Amino acid sequence: MQALMPQTQNDRAAELRSAFVEFGDVSRHLCGAFDSLRAQVAALGAELTEARDGNARLSSRLGALLGALPGGVLVLNGEGRVQERNPAAADMLGEPLVGLEFDSVLARAVAARAAQNIELKNGRFVNISRRDLADGGEVVLIADVTQSHLMQVLISRQQRLLTLGELAAGLAHQIRTPLAAALLYASQMTMPDRGPQDLARCAEKTAGSLKKLDRLVTDMLAFAHGGAERELLSVSALLEQVAQWVRPAMRSGITLTIRTEAPKLGVRANASSLISAVLNLATNALQSASGELALELLARRGAPGRAEIVVSDDGPGIAPALRERIFEPYFTTRERGTGIGLAIVRSVVEAHGGGVRLADSAVGAAFVIDLPAEETP
Repeated sequence: MQALMPQTQNDRAAELRSAFVEFGDVSRHLCGAFDSLRAQVAALGAELTEARDGNARLSSRLGALLGALPGGVLVLNGEGRVQERNPAAADMLGEPLVGLEFDSVLARAVAARAAQNIELKNGRFVNISRRDLADGGEVVLIADVTQSHLMQVLISRQQRLLTLGELAAGLAHQIRTPLAAALLYASQMTMPDRGPQDLARCAEKTAGSLKKLDRLVTDMLAFAHGGAERELLSVSALLEQVAQWVRPAMRSGITLTIRTEAPKLGVRANASSLISAVLNLATNALQSASGELALELLARRGAPGRAEIVVSDDGPGIAPALRERIFEPYFTTRERGTGIGLAIVRSVVEAHGGGVRLADSAVGAAFVIDLPAEETP
């Protein structure tokens, strides 16, 4: 036992030396790892600083770009409230913007809605588009299209004036005929041998010729004018006004029906010109029928944001060969027609941002006027 004691102490000493050596190795390894970690932290710190500086530069550049954009940019949150806006958006829509619901901002700034563009109360015309964001919000882009809108209005007016010139040349002989008749009957009224009945007949003929002249001039002026001051009109009330003009011209065997599928449906229009356009279609239906006729005026919703006025009848209809030409100026199938009635209808409707078409109908004819819609109170 005593002989083994030194050997045990030696073993313990060897174990301690081995432990110290291992501890040194681990310490050196930990120091190396710490130095490597410190170097990585320093590198990450440098990268973070560089990224932060880059983000600041990017943010500054993005802000400068948004500020320089001619179009308006709004960022909406998930509730539809404005979170951010650029100066152009504030200039178009007015302040305040941030924190308000976008719908209330539009209601405050919009004066009228056309077929494609929106008219603001400050006189500008804009086009608005919206895109969803990944976080549930939206980005709203507002483009100022005032110049292009005014150019389109000018081009449309020039086209109407050009067509008016063609109409004036084509209608010269029609104007000359009633004018000559009026002059003839007026001259006969001055003859001394004319009795009361002859004078009355000449006066009636003279008045009829002058009325035809007045109708021609009025139609041509309406075609040239194209549009005027507009107001929000109830479509159902508009059809009632048309009916007031139609009923006195109705003869026995003719019935008139007015239907409204959307009571609050409205359009922003010039009342007199739009009523004249619808009345023109209704009058054409009355003149095309020689016997019984069922005439209907219908107000309904069309495509989203659109209103439709339908003037239909169960009369003789329009021959397929003529359907493509009925809106051409100076084209008519009636002996005493001027050929500009439907051209005027199309001009007036297009001036209101809409269109007119001859719809397919199994019986009679059906004209559909399509216009931008608004809700009436």
